[in-house]
Amino acid sequence: MSLNRVLLVENSFRPGMGAFIAKGFEESKEYSLKTMVLTQEEALGAIPDFKPDVVLFDMDSLRRTDALTAALGIRTTYPDLVIIFISERDNPAIAKEGLVSAMYTHGYWLNRPCREPAIVLGEIARALEGGKQVSTSLLEDVLTEHTYQGLLSPQQHRVMRLMSAGLSNAAIGVECKITTKAVERTIAAASKLLHVEPASPKTNHRVNATMKYLRAMSYI
Repeated sequence: MSLNRVLLVENSFRPGMGAFIAKGFEESKEYSLKTMVLTQEEALGAIPDFKPDVVLFDMDSLRRTDALTAALGIRTTYPDLVIIFISERDNPAIAKEGLVSAMYTHGYWLNRPCREPAIVLGEIARALEGGKQVSTSLLEDVLTEHTYQGLLSPQQHRVMRLMSAGLSNAAIGVECKITTKAVERTIAAASKLLHVEPASPKTNHRVNATMKYLRAMSYI
């Protein structure tokens, strides 16, 4: 597969590697690079006209759950498009989510000198060839530890444990020192990562989420 266009997704309020990578691509004059703020709608909307060969997600700049949601949206709409999560540090939670959901079928780049454009291009080339750039130590951790243990963030675990104990959102907010709205967002994000079934006339989402969390943690 030839490489002509690369779409880089990062947070404009938390700039990461994008500026360095973009400069390298521009200086090489061999590639077209588009950088955008992360939202699923923006990323999806840019793809038809831009026609990227690869989509890079800067995981040091983006919120984990937002990036994974956007990547899943792209993967669903464009199943053959190469998606690579890039980071300067090993991140077991992201890797585990990727393995569980099969969102990154083409590559995941970890712990590299990612501000060197030549290195980035090498990793992209390996991804285009079907390689998965997961470090050995991280892969061992993913395969030996219960997947869901590392899937949620510490804050998500705490909120879900408190909800499982019967606390209301307001009470959880007091315990975690966050707003009720933040509690709701945390539960929603955790539910999505755990693939909680939607509520039905006979079921309640809160109950579904609690049961799924307890089963995932092997508590029941």
